[in-house]
Amino acid sequence: MNTILVTGATGNVGEHLVKILSLYDKEFYISLRSIDSGWSDPLVSQNIETFRNQGLINFIDMDYNNLESISHHKLEGIEKIFLLTPYINILDVTKKIVTEAQKTKSVKHIVKLSDMGTNLNPPTYEGMRHRQSEKIIEESGFYYTFLRPNYYMQNFLKVSYTPSIKGRTFYLPLQNARASFVDIRDVAEVAAIILHEKSTKHYNMVYEITGRQRLNCNDVADILETVLGEPINYVSITEQKAKAELQNCGLQSESIDYILSFYRTIREGRMRRISKTVETILGREPILFDAFARDYAKLFQIKANLNKYIHE
Repeated sequence: MNTILVTGATGNVGEHLVKILSLYDKEFYISLRSIDSGWSDPLVSQNIETFRNQGLINFIDMDYNNLESISHHKLEGIEKIFLLTPYINILDVTKKIVTEAQKTKSVKHIVKLSDMGTNLNPPTYEGMRHRQSEKIIEESGFYYTFLRPNYYMQNFLKVSYTPSIKGRTFYLPLQNARASFVDIRDVAEVAAIILHEKSTKHYNMVYEITGRQRLNCNDVADILETVLGEPINYVSITEQKAKAELQNCGLQSESIDYILSFYRTIREGRMRRISKTVETILGREPILFDAFARDYAKLFQIKANLNKYIHE
């Protein structure tokens, strides 16, 4: 039996990946921060409780902000690692995990989540950091699989939909640029298949993961309007205004720079490529944006109603 470690399990991709793997007859571990003292941390406690409600009990204490918490003793017995690292200290975390994994007798395969900006010419700043992280893994001697997804459809759930006399309006600095937005669930399922399969066909492979539609934000607004049954409008704003909005949300400067970099790359028309990864690995077409919008309609409505309450 191949034993899997899922890092970043509390993030969007990790959450869906854990759900899928839990359906398989597969032993896997979840890394979480401060498990020993977890019940004194409300967020950690909530995460542990959620996983335990799913019947999951295999946890490894691993804190990306405390590299000393990552040791080869904790990785012994693990064969495959799903590596999702924060972009703030991505290189330090990657080096530490690879170094400790090399001390084990078990780790063979690392599946790393990167992004499409990694192999652009020129690459984005964050893409360069992901590429440096990938090179660390390539040179480690482990088998690797790199997943490079496009901008997530689920990011549109994080946008503020402001009420107005014309319905609801969202603001992004994307002009009319098109991109092949991808559903997080497709990314997680691709990762799950690669981790689950016993074959070597995904060893030392790089996969871009995209949707199959090139949409701009006006297309997104039209789809949401149809699904939600009320006018949805899109207004393109400047990068400076978008930065101010992100600062008002309390995000760290590194996070803001990362988000603005992705916006800029979309605006430049460099995220339009459509890959066949989902069809090839999952044997079906990627989830379309209208299907995503219908699946998340209740969350869109809750967000719209919350914004209405805030602005009234």
